[in-house]
Amino acid sequence: MAGGPRVDEESLPTRTFSPPAIVIGAALLAGVVFGVVLEFLVIVSLIGQRLWHDPALGHDLLFTLPLLLWVAVLAATVLGVVRVISSWLEVDEHGFRLHGLVRRDSAAGWDEVAKVLAIREIDRGLTPVELLDVPETAYDGIYLLDAQGRRMLAVSSRMFGHRAQRITLERARAAGVEVEDIEVLTFTELRARAPQALTVLDRHPNLCLALLALFYVGHNVLTFVVWGL
Repeated sequence: MAGGPRVDEESLPTRTFSPPAIVIGAALLAGVVFGVVLEFLVIVSLIGQRLWHDPALGHDLLFTLPLLLWVAVLAATVLGVVRVISSWLEVDEHGFRLHGLVRRDSAAGWDEVAKVLAIREIDRGLTPVELLDVPETAYDGIYLLDAQGRRMLAVSSRMFGHRAQRITLERARAAGVEVEDIEVLTFTELRARAPQALTVLDRHPNLCLALLALFYVGHNVLTFVVWGL
């Protein structure tokens, strides 16, 4: 029979998970938005006026600043997209390993994990994360914490899928790690229970979005003032 026997993935000792196609597509789309669409005025001004011929470009800091900021945004956007699409998570009976480009590899054994918080629904209020649908079988958040309450790993269904969450919980329970299954938790309650499990973006999503919007508005205003149209 062509192709040989079919391998049962569920029986594999090590399971590997990577971002699904929809996440990769969303990351690429976000890259285009942040690197090109929101910087349209900068690109149009640079190309339309052929500013690369201007002797002030590269010699006058203020005149060059709009270009420098765009290059920085472009570099950060590319690195962010690569970080997302190149991530992969390995889970087995010994522990987990999170790999990827533009990130420091993270690995730990189950004996280093003190607790797992498995939260079905996190009420964050009205944020962009709340607008993304997840499967009913998925957890809104799974956090692996060390003895000091610091986050070792966050397994998101949006990033790796609900099967990655299920396998992570199965391996953790099999290794004797305490798993706290929580049905509903507000974001404030989660922050109070495990403050070190959250990143700055987790703690202040709306503020981070506001600062990001303010940067783009400021960059475009600066471009208009310095380069004109």
